[in-house]
Amino acid sequence: MKFITTQDENGKVDLFMFPRSIDHDAMAEAIQGIRNKTHGDWERIYRKPISAGFVENGKCFGRSETLGLEARKDDTALLRYQS
Repeated sequence: MKFITTQDENGKVDLFMFPRSIDHDAMAEAIQGIRNKTHGDWERIYRKPISAGFVENGKCFGRSETLGLEARKDDTALLRYQS
C-alpha cells in the first residue's frame, strides 16, 4: 500500500492509504476533491500533502518520487491512531 499524509488549513492531519497501482500525485489530486459534507452546504477542504510513502506491516516508510515527499517519523503513529 501507499500513503499520503495531509494537513488542512486548521492544522488537522489525516493519513490516506491507497493501492500501489495509483501514483501518489494522482491520489493527492483526488484528495483535493473530497467534500466535508455529503449534502447541504458542503465545501471543499484544502488538504496539503506533507508526507508520502509506503505502508508495510503497519509501518510507514520511504518516499514519493512524484510528490517529492518522504515519510515522517510521526506517520506510523498516525496510521495506528486512525485505524
